[in-house]
Amino acid sequence: MEIKIWEGGLQAQEVAAIEKIKKAFKDDLLLLVHHHADVDSVASAIALKTIFHDATICASDGISVSGQNIAKITADDILPKPPTEWDGTVIALDSPNPEHCGPVPKAKQVVVIDHHGKITGWPKGTEIIHQPQKTSTAEIIFLLMKEMKLEISKTCATVLLSAIYTDTGQFRHANNETFNVASELCNAGANPQEIINILDRERPLAQKTMFLKAAQRMKWLQEGKWIIATSQVGSFESGSARLLIVLGADVAIVASGNKKGEMRLSTRASNRIVSKGFNLTTVLESVEDVNGGSAGGHPGAAGYNGKGDAEAITEITKQKCISSIRELP
Repeated sequence: MEIKIWEGGLQAQEVAAIEKIKKAFKDDLLLLVHHHADVDSVASAIALKTIFHDATICASDGISVSGQNIAKITADDILPKPPTEWDGTVIALDSPNPEHCGPVPKAKQVVVIDHHGKITGWPKGTEIIHQPQKTSTAEIIFLLMKEMKLEISKTCATVLLSAIYTDTGQFRHANNETFNVASELCNAGANPQEIINILDRERPLAQKTMFLKAAQRMKWLQEGKWIIATSQVGSFESGSARLLIVLGADVAIVASGNKKGEMRLSTRASNRIVSKGFNLTTVLESVEDVNGGSAGGHPGAAGYNGKGDAEAITEITKQKCISSIRELP
């Protein structure tokens, strides 16, 4: 089976996976978004639910503020905890490994749709659509819908474009194919200004105060011509990391931890340093090699979940960043 729209490559196993997915879509669907789900993960689930109305969306570890804003478009019920078993197909969205979205229920079939650089940890028998050259999982969902000749509604187009907009850093990391997809979504009814208005809704007071705390607690150092900033917060790590980049950092590392010893890192990098070859995914994967846990993301935005002291792991990450910077041209 030749799939012309997947330029650059579907692997043979992905072609087979699509055929199985077509059959799986006739099953009861559980759409699993990753922990602290971002717009890409949430929007991909909502887009599928606009087609498969009886599907169930589940977020086992919360949804980001931006993800919540997108979820309000359809006001679909979202399960806060997955069942232990699912008599149908589970589709894990934007999740390079089970730890990103787990616990994953036992099911007749598990399907993973993801665009991150490395897919690991999924058990044998999992059907995987992995397109790391795509800038978002939403882009893969759109192309999959086209391949299956499914009708894309205005709502579906809106949520998919919102995911592409956010996951490309407001198109700063987009490529020609991304803009082609965005154009098609606009033709299907998506309104870019409407999306910006949705995403720019008034921030909750808790988020605003946490951003100020992130700035207040910030520590920074200069490595050559690059600035690395670190901070620690109780929540809203990704937004806090973006804030530090806006304030002038080239690399931002923001951590949070709890009394159970669980911790989370969110990292961001400026376009300027990424263009020189700096890659946060590589950095956090090296932290994963040292400390276990789960890392994933993109060159300019990546996250890590693990166990241990948040401050100590922040220091490890900072030293990894310094080593990586020293290798830049």
